[in-house]
Amino acid sequence: MMNDPRTSSDEIPASRPGGAESSDASPKKKKRKLRLKTVLIALGIFLAVFVVSIEVTSSSKFCSTCHYMKPFIQSWKESSHKEIACKVCHYPVGIQGTIRAKMEGLVMVGRYWTKLYTKSKPWAEIEDQSCLQKGCHDKRLLEGPVLFKTVAFDHKAHFADLRRGKELRCTSCHSQIVQGEHISVTEGSCFICHFKKAENFPQVSACANCHTKEFLVSDKARYNHQIVYDKNFACDKCHSHVIVGDGEVPRENCYKCHFERDRLDKYGETNLIHANHIAKNKIECTQCHLAIQHKIVKDVETIADCRTCHTGSHQAQTILYVGQGGKGVEHPMPNVMLEKGLSCKGCHMFHEETGGRLVKSGTAVSREQACESCHGGGFGKILRLWETSTRAKLRTIGEIYQRTAQEVRRGKADARTKAEALLDEAAFNIDIVERGKSVHNVSYAQELLRVSLDKLDEALKLAGSAYRPDRTSFKEQKTPNACLNCHQGIDESTAPAFGMNFPHKKHVVVQEMPCTRCHSNSRKHGELIATKPFCAACHHTDVKKDCGSCHGLQKILYGGGTIAGEKADKDIMAEAETECSACHVNDKNQVVRPSAAPCVGCHDKNYEKTFEGWRDGIQKMMGEARAALRALNRAALTDAQKTELAAVESLLRTLELDGSFGIHNHAFAEDALTKMLKKISTWGKT
Repeated sequence: MMNDPRTSSDEIPASRPGGAESSDASPKKKKRKLRLKTVLIALGIFLAVFVVSIEVTSSSKFCSTCHYMKPFIQSWKESSHKEIACKVCHYPVGIQGTIRAKMEGLVMVGRYWTKLYTKSKPWAEIEDQSCLQKGCHDKRLLEGPVLFKTVAFDHKAHFADLRRGKELRCTSCHSQIVQGEHISVTEGSCFICHFKKAENFPQVSACANCHTKEFLVSDKARYNHQIVYDKNFACDKCHSHVIVGDGEVPRENCYKCHFERDRLDKYGETNLIHANHIAKNKIECTQCHLAIQHKIVKDVETIADCRTCHTGSHQAQTILYVGQGGKGVEHPMPNVMLEKGLSCKGCHMFHEETGGRLVKSGTAVSREQACESCHGGGFGKILRLWETSTRAKLRTIGEIYQRTAQEVRRGKADARTKAEALLDEAAFNIDIVERGKSVHNVSYAQELLRVSLDKLDEALKLAGSAYRPDRTSFKEQKTPNACLNCHQGIDESTAPAFGMNFPHKKHVVVQEMPCTRCHSNSRKHGELIATKPFCAACHHTDVKKDCGSCHGLQKILYGGGTIAGEKADKDIMAEAETECSACHVNDKNQVVRPSAAPCVGCHDKNYEKTFEGWRDGIQKMMGEARAALRALNRAALTDAQKTELAAVESLLRTLELDGSFGIHNHAFAEDALTKMLKKISTWGKT
């Protein structure tokens, strides 16, 4: 009999109710259900706590639970916004803002318990949409001007247009917290915008922009300004020095927040910086800018400042000293003393007393001694050189300007406007040099005059004039060297050398000779190393040249005139119309220092002895006079005798400088030396 497959030994018998297997499965099901209930209950509790926490942490009361938020909460409670929940302003409008407010509340709890809040101070960004949302300030832009203290403020004017090229937002003026106040107006931001000077945007500093007539003539004003409007008085007639500070941005302020080189390199890109810090983010103006105050100054010393009335009184001096502000000079040329930080008092160190018999006042002035106190003796001479050179150039360019103005008036009508503009620019530069005193920056003063001549030249060309002024006095120096740092204007100086007049202009400007051709600093500053033969190498090549152009002393002595205060008659050879070349040009057509040979050539052999007798006799008398002067007891002389002595020494020195020992005018030299020796002898006896 075959086995029934259903009862096969391999078949697992089904469990019966109430059997052993049934009793084992029941506890497992109960455990699973219990775990599921526990998870669901825990999840429910968590969700409940989470929802409650979200709601609680996004409330204004929760903000005050953290101790570092208490100052902010206190200022909020005392503000006009105390009935407005924090989340209404501090988070964007709409469902996203609501969710963000609830979530960030929890994040703040985590930051508080983990102490992460100590790493940075509280910071808030208030979007304009939060302020302008329905039910808040949504109609503010349409309300027109409102009165803030004594200022009429129009919100629309500040939001509808760019202000000095910058986009503003609500918190540009309303700070989150200022001196314990919540979202109140920060006046310092107003002052920085209105009063800071900018290169591309003018100051919005006209008083009438904020201070309206309606308020100033009303009973609310501290003083009724009706008379001010009636008489058209300027505001600064009474209110001066009402702006304190400049609102500059020190570069080191950037390091408060930034350290990245690529950001720090954008320091000068003001439009980019303002867009990021004002339009995109809320950064307080005073975090970057130094403060500007707008107030009535009650300090009498400040109010009594001369500049209150005498505005721009030192403008010309300032332009010269800083080396910029003139017309047509491309690069700044500041005085080297400005670059070293020398103030006006460094030179204006002498006081001139003015005022009444009892109440005195003083004015600081400068003198030559101020220069010499730092630069040493002799620098006063350089100061006089600057003044002399500038006066000569001003005199010359003044005449050129007058002539040019006449030519422009008579010139082409179609180009007259441009030509007159050039005249105005030249006149401005000339006025700066004339009023500013070239001593404040002689190099810049000379450059301004040179540029002015360029402008006058251009005006003449526009006018179609054939007149071209002489540029010799204004020729640009092509021999740059250290000497010109001090000896600027030397071209207008004529100095004595070897008994001759040495005009620097012909040598330095016209011939473009460097100073080192004649001077050296090797042994002594500015020592003259040129000699007569050195000069003669150039000057004596042209035998037809007028000798008197260099040998002025010899010309007067030979041809007659006044020598050191003494009148000299013509030499007998000059009366015979004998030219210099008759004695000083040899057979080879060379300029030489003659011996007695030329005399013998015209006269007889005895004239050789006559020549030598005159020369030796005068040389001996000069030696006696010089020795007598050295032996003279000057202390015993009266003041009148000392004056005469100075004249005697001057005459003797002049005769020595002539170098001919009486040959150029023997009669005058002999007579003058005879009188001189007699006078010295008389002084010696007394």
